Amino acid sequence: MIRLNRRLLLAGSATLALPSFRMASAQGPVRLTVALGYAPNVEMFGPLYAVRAGFFAAEGLTVNAVPASTGVDQVQMVAAGRADIGIVGPEQIIAGAGRGEKFKIFAAQYQRSPVCMTARKDSGLTNPSQLPGRPIAVKIPAQTFFELFMRKNGLQPSQVTVTPIGRTDVATIISGRVHAMITTFAFNEPRSIEMAGVPVNLMPLAQYGMNAQTNSYFTQERAFADPAKRDVLVRYLRAEAKAWEEYFKDPAAAAKWIIDQKFIDGLDLDQQVFLARGQADHMRSALTAERGLMWVDPAIYRETATNLQLSGVTSTVIDTDSMLSTEILERAGMPRI
Repeated sequence: MIRLNRRLLLAGSATLALPSFRMASAQGPVRLTVALGYAPNVEMFGPLYAVRAGFFAAEGLTVNAVPASTGVDQVQMVAAGRADIGIVGPEQIIAGAGRGEKFKIFAAQYQRSPVCMTARKDSGLTNPSQLPGRPIAVKIPAQTFFELFMRKNGLQPSQVTVTPIGRTDVATIISGRVHAMITTFAFNEPRSIEMAGVPVNLMPLAQYGMNAQTNSYFTQERAFADPAKRDVLVRYLRAEAKAWEEYFKDPAAAAKWIIDQKFIDGLDLDQQVFLARGQADHMRSALTAERGLMWVDPAIYRETATNLQLSGVTSTVIDTDSMLSTEILERAGMPRI
């Protein structure tokens, strides 16, 4: 079982009440609290490595990374000023905007969504058109997501037999009780299933009308409006980009570094290496080769906003164009990968 390192949690939570972009002293470093998008594994290599390698310190920043865990809501933390930067799925940020919150998205880790439907290879399932009549496991929190996926592909949820499962349940598909499960991360559950001796096929939701730039970086709109705070964001992103450059040199070595640093108990090196290599592929695109790492694509955010309205999460299609900015990316000089 994965357990967060208590010292890391305490180090992060100690700064939650600090005002945004707090100066440590008149001439000292700027203190930032960053709400991470996941537990401190290789998915969060960028900010974690930038802290330990001194990249943030070299930019005059003291960064406290708050790992995602029960009770950590990145959107609420940023909205309340308890975190200066949040890293989370764009769905949550856009949903917050639908409730009246004002945010600015200035970078994105993934160029396409890693979320997929995972099917047993022996089921023969390779695309949504083959789903009618099949038994499908649906994670309870993903029910709305599943229903939208079906409708987007000309199907009705009633055309399959649904077995509700918990967030971490892979035993149901391994046992053969179902032919496929949704939702999964391309470089998470599929590896666990195959390690149990069950080969799989993946149906990336990005290819079926449900793309999203997972792990979007955002801050308060009013903070972004302050030129001095935008300067701080440039320094932050420039430092983190150096960490990701190290990662891309050898993703497997990056995974081993995460294990060796003992940020979190219970991580498996093989799984982390698999994640690191798969993640690298999802962080690259024609856009990152042309413009730079972590670039934001307005068309993908519009697609995400439309899907949130279709699923009833927001009452209208939120205008995401006004929420996006490439200024920080441009000024940080992101590496082209």
